[in-house]
Amino acid sequence: MKKWILVTFIVVVILLSWRITSLYQSTMNYKLDEQEKALLKVKEEELLKTVNEVSTYYGTAAYHVVIGDTHSGEKKIIWVPEDAKKDTIIRKQDEGVTKEKALSKLYNNPDLDPKEIRSIKLGVEWDSKTSKDRPIWEIIYLDQNDRITYYRSFFSTGDYWKIIKP
Repeated sequence: MKKWILVTFIVVVILLSWRITSLYQSTMNYKLDEQEKALLKVKEEELLKTVNEVSTYYGTAAYHVVIGDTHSGEKKIIWVPEDAKKDTIIRKQDEGVTKEKALSKLYNNPDLDPKEIRSIKLGVEWDSKTSKDRPIWEIIYLDQNDRITYYRSFFSTGDYWKIIKP
């Protein structure tokens, strides 16, 4: 009897592991496929000569952020939406603040006291005040009480826009 319980347990663990691995792989493949579509769009429209970085941001809508150099040598950032109905957003890199400047604005805010920065990335969020999608910096950090906090600032100025915290 104990052998059957052990064998059943092992089979269940193997099947569960297989299913979790399969789900993870299909999710990652979807993300990579969508990034490839974004890169293809950037190449087809000749928006960039070289691509330096690609990332994905999931906010009010999914955007793939492509950073690179144009044919004339300008550094540009392109936000490519997964939703074909939305517009692609193109900005010169110097039209916005750098990652370092966005971080310094966070650290200089006297109401916030980040303990550890978890990630910082570019994204796009719907701004109800302007009724349009706006490029942002999203900084995810742990506060002094080890709670995850999402700090969002405008790409153009680095100024505080929104914070999500417990």
